[in-house]
Amino acid sequence: MGLFSISTEQIKLEEERAKKAIPSRVFFNHFFAINYHIESALDRYDLKKAPYYCGLKLQNRNFDIGVVRKLLWNSWSTEYAFSIGAELNNEDYYKFSLHWNFPQAYYSAYLAMTAFHETQGIANDQHEKSIKLFGNSIKDKHYPEAVSFYAKDLHDNFSYSGLKEFKGFRDNHNGLSKIESLDEAHTQIALFLKSTRIKNAEHKRERLKAANDRSFHNKEGKFRQTFKKEHWDRIYTSLPETTILNIMYRLRIKANYHDIETFVNADIDFKKFHECLGNIIDYLNFVHEAYVVKVIGDVEYKKILDGFPSHLNKDTAIKRYTEHIA
Repeated sequence: MGLFSISTEQIKLEEERAKKAIPSRVFFNHFFAINYHIESALDRYDLKKAPYYCGLKLQNRNFDIGVVRKLLWNSWSTEYAFSIGAELNNEDYYKFSLHWNFPQAYYSAYLAMTAFHETQGIANDQHEKSIKLFGNSIKDKHYPEAVSFYAKDLHDNFSYSGLKEFKGFRDNHNGLSKIESLDEAHTQIALFLKSTRIKNAEHKRERLKAANDRSFHNKEGKFRQTFKKEHWDRIYTSLPETTILNIMYRLRIKANYHDIETFVNADIDFKKFHECLGNIIDYLNFVHEAYVVKVIGDVEYKKILDGFPSHLNKDTAIKRYTEHIA
């Protein structure tokens, strides 16, 4: 009887562990889908197809190339720290390094983007404002199609752009489904955009509650506990488009102890997860570095590139410049 009780308890623990791991497996699937989508764009390195890129010029009247140098060097240093895992090629390292890999992925992309924003005179230290600027640029078709997907609109009525094969959620759609085609990848990305936009709205509600925003008070003069569609719509109206950078920022926030615990216990391919994240960083950084080169010119950019220790970025920034930018 005692053995049976222990066995039953073990089964329950395994079931509970598997249940807790589901969000992490879904998260892995989503990033796999983004990488699949980017790599499916055969013209992703042909930036000359974008009128915005072709017309780029220096817009910052107080431009300081030293600021751009510092931002790019920080981006490359962070990317190198992320990429060390690939050199070690150790499954346990991939697994237990997630809690610092997540913010590294976001900050490398964020810093390269901010370097470009510096050339346009719109750089700032507020992440939400920078992400909004990125969203506006995505909406205005300033970026290659490979990353120009986003979600917008109001509560329970989101619309999705930049995902040509996405025809809406099927009744049987599943975040754990294996991705073997572009339409499946686009469904996963739409799911990721949807859940990220919902979380952004929920976080905004919590901030409004903490500030005791009077516009959301009930008849008793207290912050309302129940939100109807009209109340959620007021929040969604204030949210910009939800893009890949919102997703990357969500990745940074997710790097806390409890979330990492679910990842560590999940049955996922940690090496593949690291590879997908690395590819996404690589492409986002390529775009922003190419934009910087277009603005400041090859000569000045080469000075920035050559001033950085080459053994740290020979497989990232130098490779991107040599193979796709120069």
